[in-house]
Amino acid sequence: MTIQKRLASLLALTLLISTAFVAAGCRGKRATTVQNDEGEPAAKLPVVSALKMNDPAAPAQIVKGISALENNSWRWTGGNFSFVLKTPPGAAQKGGTVSLTLVVSEAVLKQVHSQTLTAAIGDKTLGTQKFTEAGNYTFAADVPAAALTTDTVTVDFSLDNSLAPSASDRRELGVIATAVALESK
Repeated sequence: MTIQKRLASLLALTLLISTAFVAAGCRGKRATTVQNDEGEPAAKLPVVSALKMNDPAAPAQIVKGISALENNSWRWTGGNFSFVLKTPPGAAQKGGTVSLTLVVSEAVLKQVHSQTLTAAIGDKTLGTQKFTEAGNYTFAADVPAAALTTDTVTVDFSLDNSLAPSASDRRELGVIATAVALESK
């Protein structure tokens, strides 16, 4: 083996070892991670008040009851699902509005006949809407200022009817969520 080949091999080995040491040294300095419903760690991103289901922050802001992203744009909900949202500026004084952009599935509706969606923060019910036809909807409910005094708030949604898991689909199927938002009045 020539000296040039030996030097090249030695340099490659040195770079490999250096990379390993740098990677090992950075382990303690990574951003905090959270476990999302999809079972994979998500990088700690700032909590936002308006969230599309394909937003990189979405997995970290899903508290429960939301399935994996599909078609890079939407997620199935279960019968009970929740999001954590940032309280927008001024909402603690003026109140706010929570909205959920959703699709009521014809396949689900054929089996359950109607679905009533309710939003709540803690034990305070914010609003309810009944769906008897499949289609695209935006659910909206007022949020009192007293419920928006913290930096973030968990909004809980519940459906009175959803499809139970089956042999063909192990998920509980409620509605299809595409976006959720909390805005100041």
